[in-house]
Amino acid sequence: MNIEISGRHFDLTDALKQHVEHKLRTIDRFYDGIKDVHVILEVTSGTNHVHIQMRGNHIKLDSKSKSHDIYSAFDDAFDSLESQVRKFKDKMHNHPHRNNSNGTSLSYYHAAEESEFQDGILIDDAKRIPRLKTENAIMNYEIEQKGNYVFQNTETGKLSVVYSTSSGTTQVVELVREQK
Repeated sequence: MNIEISGRHFDLTDALKQHVEHKLRTIDRFYDGIKDVHVILEVTSGTNHVHIQMRGNHIKLDSKSKSHDIYSAFDDAFDSLESQVRKFKDKMHNHPHRNNSNGTSLSYYHAAEESEFQDGILIDDAKRIPRLKTENAIMNYEIEQKGNYVFQNTETGKLSVVYSTSSGTTQVVELVREQK
């Protein structure tokens, strides 16, 4: 990782430079694809401004902070940057195309409460499930007349399924994902 530190309108001390480099070297433990980090430390009108730019493999992050103390301003900007890197890594790690080889994220759902719906459903991509109100989902189920009808309930924000009971009535039950 290449670290570049610039001081504007003041003399950059060795102690400050070492503090910045030491902190930035710890960011590698969160994501090893970081190539360049540029830190701009600036003093204007008695206020210390810090701007950190990080670039690397699939990552471009920026963090800014200001304070009356240059160390405090840098530490605040660094904390923000560290948080951004963690979020980026979590996002990359949990991305659906990384969960299995064919590009889908398979999840098994079952009824959230006791009901006649005992089968459970394997869903490959919850984003492709239609978002509907319950009454519209029931109407679609009755029109299609095949199997079960899974939908994203816009009233509750949860996945639900419309199915026929053993007595032939139409029921709706909320679904929950099975924990691994």
